[in-house]
Amino acid sequence: MNKLFNIIVAASLAVGLTSCLKDDEHFVDFASAGYVAEIPYVANRSILKTVAISATSAKLVAPVDINIASPNPPTQDMPITVAIDQAALTAYNTTYKTAYKILPAAAYQLTNPMVTIASGQRIATVNVNFAGTQVPATGGPYALPISIITVPGNVVISANYHTQILVISLTK
Repeated sequence: MNKLFNIIVAASLAVGLTSCLKDDEHFVDFASAGYVAEIPYVANRSILKTVAISATSAKLVAPVDINIASPNPPTQDMPITVAIDQAALTAYNTTYKTAYKILPAAAYQLTNPMVTIASGQRIATVNVNFAGTQVPATGGPYALPISIITVPGNVVISANYHTQILVISLTK
């Protein structure tokens, strides 16, 4: 009886362990994956990021990081451009039944809408300058949707992590 039990256990192990072999049909080769431009805050937290701005502040800088996701860092400089994206805000409002409006142009400035991620690096930062004195106290809630819009030909823009919406919280 003990010998039969050992044979059954050995046969089960042999059959079970063969199922762990890598087969081409289910194996993902990440080494051959390309470059993907994304906003890491969105990938790790949320599409919304609240920016608290004092109503009396003349300048507040809010950084937005742009990342190149890939198995290895880029081997060449990667110029990436971002822009304010009304369509992204409209889509967000429709999906989540919110009523955010784009912040008036006088209240913000994209100081560097085109950044270059240097060869061997992964991240560059776009700075958004806010002028709290220019944010209307009424008529909100306000938000600023920033999307990646252009990348080099060998880079793909992330389908779900390419936009960050900065929600403006005006403080006194």
